[in-house]
Amino acid sequence: MSKEEQIALEKKVDELREQRRTRTTQYIKTHPKSFLSLSLVADRAMMGAYDVVKSSFDLLDPSLQNSANGKFIVKRLDILKRSALGEAMLNFTQNNTDGKPVRFSDFTGKYVLVDFWASWCGPCRGENPNVLAAYKKYKDKNFTVLGVSLDEDGEKWKKAIKDDAMPWTQVSDLKGWKNEVSTYYGIQGIPSTLLIDPQGKIIAKDLRGASLNEKLAALFD
Repeated sequence: MSKEEQIALEKKVDELREQRRTRTTQYIKTHPKSFLSLSLVADRAMMGAYDVVKSSFDLLDPSLQNSANGKFIVKRLDILKRSALGEAMLNFTQNNTDGKPVRFSDFTGKYVLVDFWASWCGPCRGENPNVLAAYKKYKDKNFTVLGVSLDEDGEKWKKAIKDDAMPWTQVSDLKGWKNEVSTYYGIQGIPSTLLIDPQGKIIAKDLRGASLNEKLAALFD
């Protein structure tokens, strides 16, 4: 499909997701003692943003909040809060493709898109051209990308970087899903992103496709 058709489709999917979120929230609010409500909040806690999960959890009856599943959600909220908007980005250190350590603090003063991906991840590889286009458009406006790979095989990781022509800094501890940075932020699916401002604060998350382009355009155009 054309770029315009793709953008229109992404917006339609976002609209449907928002309808689902609204209906889910209404159900939880109307049925605070329902175990289904508890299950819906637990589902949100796997992939959702901190503020969305927290507001949903607060709607539950205390009996459910204090249940075993409720306590699990509380622990999950502690992890999700690390990537809440306004929180400081973790100053992590991982090796680049040459085996040399790279610190996140090396990027202080720039807008940084921290891109969690892997060579084996189809949706990640499909999104890479969009990230590349954004990088080329805004790299001279104090913007860059930092790739954090959830690969285990270093050669496959390096090959994917070359094949997808990604010129930005790439790091990994080659621990797969046990990557220390993605684990710290409780990332359950990729691609996943965190957008960091020049002061090192998280200002957006999970941007991809049209949403990434719109956010960057709002910042730089």
